[in-house]
Parts: sequence; structure tokens; C-alpha cells
Amino acid sequence: MSSETVEAIIPERMLATPFTIGSLTLPNRTVMTPMGTDLANADGTPGERLTEYWLERARGGCGLIISEITRINEEHGAGTPMQLAVTRDEHVAPLARAIDAIHAAGAKFFIQLHHPGAEGIPPLCKDGITVSPSGVVVRTTNAPTRALETEEVEALVDDFVQGARRAKEAGADGIEIHGAHGYLVCEFLSPHSNRRTDKYGGDFEGRMRFVTEIIEGAREVCGPDFPISVRLSASEMMETIGEPGEGITVEEGVRIAKRLEELGVDLISVSSGTYETGSTVIEPINTPRNWRDPIIRAIRDAVSIPVMGTSIVRMPSQAETMLKDGLVDLVAMGRTWLADPAWTRKAIEGRDDEIVRCIGCMACFQSLGEGKGIMCAVNPRCAHETEFPEIPQRDLEGKKALVIGGGPSGCEAAEQLAMRGAEVVLAEASDHLGGQVFPGCNPPGKEAMRWVIENFEVRLRLAGVEVRLNTEMTVEAVKDLGADVVVVATGAIPFIPRLPGLDSPTVVEAVDVLNGTAAVGERVAVVGSGMTGLETAELLHVEGHDVVGVYEMADRIAPGGYRTNVESVASHLRAAKIGMFTGHTLLEMTEDGAVFDTGAGRELVEVDTLVAAIGMRPNSALADALAEAGIEAHPVGDATGVGRVAEAIASGFRAGRGA
Repeated sequence: MSSETVEAIIPERMLATPFTIGSLTLPNRTVMTPMGTDLANADGTPGERLTEYWLERARGGCGLIISEITRINEEHGAGTPMQLAVTRDEHVAPLARAIDAIHAAGAKFFIQLHHPGAEGIPPLCKDGITVSPSGVVVRTTNAPTRALETEEVEALVDDFVQGARRAKEAGADGIEIHGAHGYLVCEFLSPHSNRRTDKYGGDFEGRMRFVTEIIEGAREVCGPDFPISVRLSASEMMETIGEPGEGITVEEGVRIAKRLEELGVDLISVSSGTYETGSTVIEPINTPRNWRDPIIRAIRDAVSIPVMGTSIVRMPSQAETMLKDGLVDLVAMGRTWLADPAWTRKAIEGRDDEIVRCIGCMACFQSLGEGKGIMCAVNPRCAHETEFPEIPQRDLEGKKALVIGGGPSGCEAAEQLAMRGAEVVLAEASDHLGGQVFPGCNPPGKEAMRWVIENFEVRLRLAGVEVRLNTEMTVEAVKDLGADVVVVATGAIPFIPRLPGLDSPTVVEAVDVLNGTAAVGERVAVVGSGMTGLETAELLHVEGHDVVGVYEMADRIAPGGYRTNVESVASHLRAAKIGMFTGHTLLEMTEDGAVFDTGAGRELVEVDTLVAAIGMRPNSALADALAEAGIEAHPVGDATGVGRVAEAIASGFRAGRGA
């Protein structure tokens, strides 16, 4: 679509207009908020990999990029092992080179100054213990922590101030003080974690003193025209863990914001939550978009300085509404930029249907928590920009490629092969694309999974891939097509153990329940507590079935699941009084119901239907047959080993790129 056509279809979007913070003018109103990446060099410098990650978003039109959490203290201030740092003057020159490149690409750049406080990682601390205002342990980590002495707090103020100085010397356009999410500054602000009796605690004035001295010191060394932003948990959301009124409430957040304005802060970035209320910081897939708007509005109405706030913005229409309603001055997005670095460029040009939308699957943060660095399920190039250029070499011109299977791995492989110049046919046996993602769209709150399919439909069309639905491929059909490259993405099929009675009509597969093709009785049990089992149980409950429980043979629910995702569904099951039982091994299905071994004996659960969510196994039959026929084929995705959407897309990407 040409720019002339776009201008004829849509008026200039407000998000495309410049905006001024103090003396700094941003090219547009889109902001990439800080996200830990663990991509820096071991010495805290950015290096090529982190720089290229930023540059891709700058080239994609982002108006303001705010760095990941940036360390200001070496003794106990590390947030991740490979974290950006401004702890020494030696950090200035490498940062300056990266910032110069970002400026040349058209974006502005802030550095976020950070100390993790009690939410730090003990092995990264000099003496193996974190520090905090009052020694209050974070219940989700139970990491040992000690209260800072008054002199240590004063020294930390200077650490922040010197970090601000180095940021300016490196050419940053401003700084952001991380005062949210239960990190050190937030801990000082919160009456939940700050129980000090010295000048840095006690009443509101005492709790504000730490951030006040940081702001005043930064202003002194950086000058009046250097923008200072504060990221604020305007509510710690303690009510979500059964402690209403504790910590920073919205009312307290408003009071803090007003004081920040009095202190001369140029921008407030509104967020919420802490580690203890984690799903209110980084929201799982089933969280409604724009849910944080009322919290943002409370701050917006209380101050006159610029405000931005994250609220699961995925599409330009959301951004425009937030701007035009006066809710925010800048559109703050985080994971959105992982999924599509060119979000702003596409939005400004009116190419909304081409935007690859973040599905909120949490794969990025699971990967980060596992020490693997940042990644994105729907964008396999994320954090690998130096390894894979955006546009690959067209080394398959004049070649034919066949991709068998239209799940995420097959779709990704097909697009990449087409980008390399091949004439690509994608053959899918069913009447739709998506593979296991298709039924995965149907549980409550999982509508965003449909974006994976919608995104691929657009991308395959733009890439010129010929999609053939309702097309079952055989060895002979593959031979007849005569493709130069064959990719097998036949996915996975349900695993049903060979146990008595499991071939009964009263036993159905979870995938068929999710597809709406299974006959399910009134009283139901689900065996298998992975995300599929939990989500199937919730769907059946919403549909009106009596779900008596989810049964798991392991000693904990969803043993392989990511904690935030598991809890987001498990909390709904608990609210519905659906039991989740561990240590239950399925023995058989009888006329009376399902029989389990509990370790203490046999237990009969009387049900009309047993839903099996025990697992999936690779559907490798065609790949094996092609190998026997001497046809070279590249299996990808679940056809090689069952995994998540992230693994499937990454597998298809690498096969499509020939990697």
C-alpha cells in the first residue's frame, strides 16, 4: 500500500505527531518502555547484539526508546547477569556509540536507572544477600535481604545521581528512575516495605525522601533542560493477593505523582504491581486489554505534566483512543515491540493488518527467567537481529518449495522460503490454518491466540505463498509436485495411554473439546493439568458442565508450565470451586467413572465423561515415509518434538532460512 493511498484512506494519526517533553521533541508519540533483555556484555556495555536490538525498533519508527533496567550499583544492584550498567565512567563511551546510532536511525533514547532492592538475585550480590529499606522479604522469591544503613542509603542516592550524569555524558536524551514494580525506589515509597524509623522512613515525607534526593541530585548534575521520567507503580495491587489497602494504593499513587510534579519531574510512566502481585506487572494472555486505564486516569487527572502508561496496547486504534481521550500524552508499549519492531511505521502508514501482535504468552519473560535472554514467540528474530537480517538473501530464485502443514511452524517456514525467492506451496489437510493454535483460541481469555493465525494469513498472502487447504499430502503427491525443498510440519497428535477403558466413547480428547467436536456429558473430569488441561476445564465450566476436578499424576499442578500463566487460569478454577488434585495416576475408565491411584489406594471419581489432556506426540508418519522413499525433507515444529508456539515458530523460521 503506497503512502498516497494511506493518506486517502485515513487521516494523520495523532500517534504520528511530534511531542515535547521539557526541551526535548520526540518525532512521534510512541514509546518502547524498558524491558530486561540480558543482552548486554558481561562488563555492562551494550555491544553489537543489544545495540542492533535497539536499532531495529528505531528504524521501525519508535519515537522514544527507554533502555532496559540499567545498573547503578555493582555491589548489590544487579537485576540480571548480563545487564546494562552506568556504574563506571568507562561505560560512557560504549553507550555513546550505541546512542549515536539510535539517533541516526531517528529515535530518541532514555536510560532507565535501576536497583532491584529485595527483588534482586542473591548470587549476583557481593555477599549473597539482597538489600532493602527494612529487610522485608519478597514472598514470591523468599530471597534473603537486609535493611540498609542510613549511610548506605545516602551512598545509593549518589549512585543514582552519578548514573544520571554518565547517561547524559553518553548522549542520552533523558533518564527514567525506576520507581515501580517493587524494586528499591518503589520499596522506599511503599508503606508495605518501608518500615524505617530514620529520615528515609516513617511518614509520607520520609518515604519520599529517597526518590526526592535522587531527583534533586540528578537535576543538579544534568541541568534544568535534561528530561527526568519516573516509572511509578501507581498501585501495588495488594488486593489481588488478599491484602486490600496495603502498600501503595491508587490514592497513595496519586499523592506520590503530585509530589513528583512538584519536584520538577518531566514525565510520569504509570504502571502497577510488584513481584508479589506479578500478573499486574506483566499480564498473561487472558488479561483484558486497556485494563490499567482507570489507574492511568487517576494519575492523568492529578497532574499537568506529561503522562504515559502501559495498558496492553496492541493495535493503533487502541493508541489513538487513549491519546484522543486525553488519557495519555505518549503511547507506552513493551512486549508489542518484541513482536513487531516496525509497529510505528506500519501504524503511521495505515498497514494495521500487517502488524504482528504480541499474544501475551509470556515466553519472553519465561526465557529471561531461565537465563536465556529475551525472546519472542511470534518474532523469532527478536534478540537475533545480528544473526538474521530482516530481509534474507534471495538464494532460492527459480526453485520450488513445498511446506506440508499449516500450523505456526509451517506458516513461518513458508514465508521465509518465499522471502528467499522460492515459489512456495503450503498444503494443509484441514480447512484452516493454525494447527494446534486453532483449538487453542477457544478457552476463555485466549482470543489473542487467533492473532497468530490472522497474522500468518496476511503475511503468506503478501509473501506470495500459494495456500492449498483441504489438501492431504502423500509420498506420491510430494513426488508429483517435484519441489526442490520440502518442509514437513505435520504437527502433533494426542497421546492416549493404553489403559483399560480409555477407548470408551466416554473418554474424549481435550483438543476435540476445544474444537467443539467432542460429545461431553454433564459431569466431567479432566486428566492432565498442563495448560491445555486447565484451560479445557475452564471452558467446560463456562459452558455449564459440572467439572469435578483436574487430576495430575505429578506432585504439583502444571509441572512444566510458567508460573504466571498457570496461576492466571488456576485462580479462575479455584474461584469456580473446581478441584486440582496432584498425585493421582489414572488406572482405568469404567462404567462408573475414572479410577485413580492416589498413592494411598484406589479412588473412583464418578463422571459421565473423562477428558484426556495427557499430552501430545509428534505426527511423524509422513516424514518417516518420505525418508523411506529417499525424498529429502526437513521436519519442523511439533513433527520433531512437541513444544510451545515459540518453539514451533522458531523451528519453522530456521528451516525457512536454511539455518
